[in-house]
Amino acid sequence: MNDYLKGKKIRLRCKKDYQGAHTHIIIGVVVEENESYLAVQGRSFHFSRIVDGMLNQVTTGALAVRVIPWANVELIHWLSDKTDWNAEIAFDTKGSLILQDTVRTMIAERRDGFN
Repeated sequence: MNDYLKGKKIRLRCKKDYQGAHTHIIIGVVVEENESYLAVQGRSFHFSRIVDGMLNQVTTGALAVRVIPWANVELIHWLSDKTDWNAEIAFDTKGSLILQDTVRTMIAERRDGFN
């Protein structure tokens, strides 16, 4: 398997396998990939339904390496090299959840698990 994603900054959304599961998004850099899993160093963001302007409904994980089996990966987006996963989070004017970095990295568009 080629290291297609290794070294790339990504936004990864994990599959929700059961009713009521929270949305789980990881933003970070791929440190390893193989046939079984993807390892990403970065932050995680968990939420179910979000009411506009209530950031306390979003749980953010500490900086860590997370190993995600390919079977749990729903969607991957390549991100700008300027993405800073340590930036504070906020809602933009459209109600989407973003990082307040220089490129205003999207964590979740309003439709992703939002009311």
